[in-house]
Amino acid sequence: NSVYLDLSGDKQTSVLRSGWDLGFYCNDDFRVILNNASSAGAKVLPKNDLTTVNATDTIGLTLTTSQTNPLPEQLTYFDDVAGNLTKTVIPAISATDADNKVIILNRGIGGGIASRPWIKLRVLRNTTGGYTLQYAGIQETSFKTLLIGKDANWHFKFVSFENGIMDAQPEKEKWDLVWTYSVFETNFGAGQVPYNFSDLIAVNYLSGVTVSTKVYADAATASAAFNAFNKDSIANAGFSANRWAIGSGWRSTQPATGARQDRFYIIRDTRGNYYKFKCLDMGVNDGGTRGKPRFRYSLVN
Repeated sequence: NSVYLDLSGDKQTSVLRSGWDLGFYCNDDFRVILNNASSAGAKVLPKNDLTTVNATDTIGLTLTTSQTNPLPEQLTYFDDVAGNLTKTVIPAISATDADNKVIILNRGIGGGIASRPWIKLRVLRNTTGGYTLQYAGIQETSFKTLLIGKDANWHFKFVSFENGIMDAQPEKEKWDLVWTYSVFETNFGAGQVPYNFSDLIAVNYLSGVTVSTKVYADAATASAAFNAFNKDSIANAGFSANRWAIGSGWRSTQPATGARQDRFYIIRDTRGNYYKFKCLDMGVNDGGTRGKPRFRYSLVN
C-alpha cells in the first residue's frame, strides 16, 4: 500500500499500489503520470494509430529496471522521480490529435506486484476540457475509450485499466505526506540509475507542503530537542519544498532496519500549520515491524 497522512485531520488513507495505472493532471496543463509506486515504465512510439501497434513494437523493450544491475539508460522509462510534471514519459497532451502518439506501458511489478499484460494507449484532449483515453492489450485490434474530466479539488484523477476512474489519492488539500514504495534514483558509482526503494516518505509538494530536517548528535539530544521545539523555534528552521525532503533519510537498513533516532522533521502543511514529526520504530533494530512504522507528531504551538 501507499498510505497518505493528513496531519491536521488526524487521518490516514491506504491505497493499493497496484490499484491504479495512470494519473490525469487536473490543473491547467494536460499531463499524464505513470504509477511510480508500481515501478511502471513506458515508451512513446512514432505512431498515432493504436490499431497499427502489435507485439512487434515491443521487441527489445523491457520498460523496467533490475535491482541487481540497474542501468542509466533505463531512467527514460520512468517519470521524473522528483515529480517535475514537465518531465513525464508521456508528453504533454496536444490539442492537435495527430501529435499524440501511442504509448507502450509496462504496468510494473515493483514490490512484489504480480506481472500483468502490457498495454498500448493513447491520450487526447476532449471537447469538455478533459482527457480521452484509448487503450487495449498489445495484440488487440480494437480499443476501449474512457473520458476523464478535470476536478479542481484534486491534483490528479486516476484510472485503473480494470476498474476505470478511481480515487488513488485524497483531495489535494487533504494530505501532507505519503509513505510508500517507489522507483527512485541512486548512484552506485557510474551515474544515476533507477532503483526501487521501500519505506519512502514523500510530501505533498504540489500543494506547497514543506519540510525542515532537524539532525542531532545522538538520539537523546534529538529526543530532548523534539520535546522542546515550539513556535519560537520555527524561525531558525530552514524549509525544503522537495518532494523527497524526507525520502529514505528517516530510516536505515544497515546494519539492521530501524528508524534513525537522531532526527525529526517539522512539517508545514497545506493550511500553514506546523507539526513536529518523528518515527518511533519500523524494523528489527528498534523493535518495530517492517511495513508497519509508528510515527509521533504534534502541532507546534
